[in-house]
Amino acid sequence: MSEEIKSVIIYSRINDESVVFTLIEIVNFLVDQKINVILEKSTNARLGLDLPTLSFNEMTGTADLMIIVGGDGSMISAGRKITDVGIPVLGINRGHLGFLTDLSPKNIRRALYSILKGEYVLEERFLLSTTIKGPKCQQALALNEAVIHGVKTAHMIDFSIFVNNKFMYSQKADGLIVSTPTGSTAYNLSAGGPIIEPSLNVLSLVPMFPHSMNLRPCILSGDSSIKVSFRNRLTPEKITVSCDGQIIMNADDRCEICIEKHKVPIRICHPHTYDYFKVLRSKLGFGTKLVD
Repeated sequence: MSEEIKSVIIYSRINDESVVFTLIEIVNFLVDQKINVILEKSTNARLGLDLPTLSFNEMTGTADLMIIVGGDGSMISAGRKITDVGIPVLGINRGHLGFLTDLSPKNIRRALYSILKGEYVLEERFLLSTTIKGPKCQQALALNEAVIHGVKTAHMIDFSIFVNNKFMYSQKADGLIVSTPTGSTAYNLSAGGPIIEPSLNVLSLVPMFPHSMNLRPCILSGDSSIKVSFRNRLTPEKITVSCDGQIIMNADDRCEICIEKHKVPIRICHPHTYDYFKVLRSKLGFGTKLVD
C-alpha cells in the first residue's frame, strides 16, 4: 500500500462537453471524500467552480496528486510542466488512444476510491532536455521525443552526431528522432524504432529516411549526451526541432543541438493492477496474430 491521497490538483484542456461532464463528476466525488481539491487556473476558467485555483507556475508541491483528464497529448503537456515540482500525475482518458492515461471514465469513482486509499504504484520516467546553442539559445523538455528535421517536406538535412563528445556518424536524412522509453511507442515506433520497456535507462536514435542502406536505429545509454551539428549551408531557420510534437523551435546550420536526460523525472501514478504489456496488447495490438 502507498500513502493515501489527501490533496488533488485537477487539469484538463477541455475540448468538448464530455470532458466537462467527467471533470464535474470527479470534482463532486473528491469533495464527497473530503479531499482538498485545487483546480488548475485555465481549467476552472471554463468550469467556473468555487474552488481554489493555481497556475502551473504556482504549483510548488502543494498536492499529493495531479489528475489529468484528456488524451495522451494533455498528459504529455501537463507532465512537462509539472515534472520539476514533483507532483505525481494520473491520467483519465478522454482522448483517442489513451496509452498514458490509465483510467477510463466508466466506473471512475471506484477506480479513484482505490487510488485515494493508497492502492496505486508510482513509476518514474525520464524526460529529455533539448537545447539549441547558436545565435538564439532555446531550450525545451520532451517526455516522448525530440525530432530534428528540415522545414521543407521530403527535404534532407546533412548532420553529424556526437555521443559524449565522440563522433558517431554523419548522414543525409530527412531528420533524426531521439526518443525516451516512454516515447518508444509513439513516433519512434512509426519510424521503425524499437519498443522499449519504460523502466530502462536508454535512448533510441532513429534516422528518418536516411540516404543509406547501412544505417539502422540505435540504442544508447540514457545518460548519454547527444550533440547534433550540421554540415551544409542552409538559409537561416530552415531546421526545426520538435519536442513531443507540441513545442517547435527553429534553428539553422550555425547551431548545435544538445539532447540529454532531464535531471528530474516525471512520476506517473498507476492503479495497482497496471500491466505495461497488457497496455501494449490492448492499445497497440502488440503480438496479435494476423491469422488463426
